[in-house]
Amino acid sequence: MNELPSPDTMSGLKVVLAATDFSARSERAVRRAAALARQSGARLVITHVVDDDQPEHIVAVEVELAETALADAIREHTYLAGLDCTPLVVLGTPFDAIVRATQQHGADLCVVGSHRRAFLRDIFAGTTAERVIRNSSVPVLMANLDPALPYAKSLAPVDLTDCSAQALDTTRRLGLLQRTRLIVMHVYDAAAAGMLNYAGVDKTSLDDYLVDTRIDAVRDLVRFLEPLRLDDVDYSTVVREGAGPATDIIEAATELRPDLVVIGTHARRGAVRLLLSSVTEEVLRRLQRDILVVPVRDSTAG
Repeated sequence: MNELPSPDTMSGLKVVLAATDFSARSERAVRRAAALARQSGARLVITHVVDDDQPEHIVAVEVELAETALADAIREHTYLAGLDCTPLVVLGTPFDAIVRATQQHGADLCVVGSHRRAFLRDIFAGTTAERVIRNSSVPVLMANLDPALPYAKSLAPVDLTDCSAQALDTTRRLGLLQRTRLIVMHVYDAAAAGMLNYAGVDKTSLDDYLVDTRIDAVRDLVRFLEPLRLDDVDYSTVVREGAGPATDIIEAATELRPDLVVIGTHARRGAVRLLLSSVTEEVLRRLQRDILVVPVRDSTAG
């Protein structure tokens, strides 16, 4: 595992970018971003993308309308009152323009809404939110829940890899775990149980194997958490046997009802960045909770 920063290096959120297409779905994203910006004292950049693949006069009209709508929103919405807000209209393909705006404004976090699906298009390309997540170098929060209340409970599934460790540490350093009760969940696989049962091993021996496997999983999780130094976080742990990562995450989230689920994913370079982990993709598509996806650079990548 890579050496993680000291807990004293808490950076907090400085700039939060929220993407809006003025729909109800993206309104949730803006409201959640505003709440996080207010909580951390961050600057809020509210971004709308105008498709530039259309006649110039139409682009000009849409830009003017969007600028007016953003200015009106900042002036009229009480949840934006008193915040350092920057309205931003950019041209381009939505996902690419959002990623560029995030980079250009030095955002620590990008917040997007869950977008309506177009079935055939999404099979090949995914939603705008998913494409932003694939390409972003900073954490992306998909806002699915009503943002009226702060996050009270968070769930962080970990597979004991460096990716999970860095994702959890990044979330902590951004201050997103400070006011929430965190549940760190590790799902283990008792892989030999089926073979032992098939081989006719007696029940006592099988039970002993299952107990020993669980004890090992608990010990592994304790060792995993030690270097993370989560002393400033209110957290508990859950260890359970499972069958498949995405299903386990979704079932646990359904049972535990967290407001936020934190997932680490490998940041890729070049063409392979278009591939999103099947686990992350399934969780994004099926789980109706707020989901924070943290890109982690693979230290072994060239």
